[in-house]
Amino acid sequence: MSDEEQPEWLKTLEKTPLTSRLRRKESLKRFNTWRIGGDADCLIDVVNVADLSFLLSFISNYRIPWFILGKGSNLLIPDTSWPGIILHLSGEFKSWEPLEKNNSTHKINTVSVGAALADVTFAQRCVTHGWKGMEFLIGIPGTIGGAVAMNAGAHGGEIVDFLQEAEWMDMDGNLHISARESLDFRYRFCELNGNYGRIITRAVFQLQESDPETVENKLLECQQFRMEKQPYNQPSCGSVFKNPPGEFAAHLIEDSGLKGKKQGGAQISPIHANFIVNLGDASSADILALIDTVRETVFSKHSIYLEPEVQILQSSVYG
Repeated sequence: MSDEEQPEWLKTLEKTPLTSRLRRKESLKRFNTWRIGGDADCLIDVVNVADLSFLLSFISNYRIPWFILGKGSNLLIPDTSWPGIILHLSGEFKSWEPLEKNNSTHKINTVSVGAALADVTFAQRCVTHGWKGMEFLIGIPGTIGGAVAMNAGAHGGEIVDFLQEAEWMDMDGNLHISARESLDFRYRFCELNGNYGRIITRAVFQLQESDPETVENKLLECQQFRMEKQPYNQPSCGSVFKNPPGEFAAHLIEDSGLKGKKQGGAQISPIHANFIVNLGDASSADILALIDTVRETVFSKHSIYLEPEVQILQSSVYG
C-alpha cells in the first residue's frame, strides 16, 4: 500500500507523538509461539498506560480492526495480511512489585504484576521469594495478562485461585480495578478479555510463604513433566482443545487414531495428541485442516464435539 493509499487513520496515527513504537508491515511470525502468520499493517509496542488509553479510544473513534497480544501463545494467526492495528504490550506492562502483609498466623504475600510479564518469569521470581502456588506457570508460554484473560491452568491449579484483583482498561481508555469476587471466571474463561473490549493491564496475586527450596522443587517437577510429556522443542500454541467434562481431549484424539497425523507442514504431535506442531513450514490452513479433522473424527467416534482452546486472530470489538 503506497502512502496515497494509506487509510486516513494510519496517516493520523503516524503523526501522533507516542512513546510507543509504531511499525509498518511487520511480520507476525515472531509474535506467536506457532511461528505462523502474515504481516500486520500496523503493530505498536505499547509501553505505558497513557499510550494504551489514547490508542484504545483512537481505535474506537476510527472503528479500526484491532487485536492485542502478549507472547502469542494459544493463538493462530492467518497467513494473510492483517489490515488493522496489533497492540503488543511491553515496557511498564512488564512490571513486578512485591507487597508484603502480615496477619495473626502467617505472612501473606501480594505481588502486583504487569500484564506483559512472562508466565515463566513470574514463576521463577516466586521461587526467589519462597512463594508457593504459581509453579504451574513454568509450562505456560504466555504472559500474565493472557493467563488471567483465559484463566490459564495446569497441574491442578488455575490463575483464579491466586488472583486478588485485576486492573483493566475499557475502549474509552478508562482504567478500572475489579476484585476477583466480582468477576466471572470459568474453565479457560474470564470476562476480562480483549475480545470483549476489556484489556488487562495489571493483576495482583496473593500467595502464601514457603521456602525457596520447596518451591523450586515443585517448579522443576512441573518443568520436567512438560519436557517429558509435551513437545516443548517444537513450535506449538499449547493445548489446542479444551478438555470436555470428565474426559481429556488428548485421550479422545489418540483413541480416534489421529496421533501423529500430518497435514502439509503441521502434525498432531506424536508426544501429546492435544498439541499440533509446526514441523517447519506449516501454514495456518494446515493447522485449521487438522483442527477440523480432529473435531469431525472425535465426534464421529465418541459423539463429543471438542471445543477449541486456541483463538484465531480476528478483529476484536471496536468499542
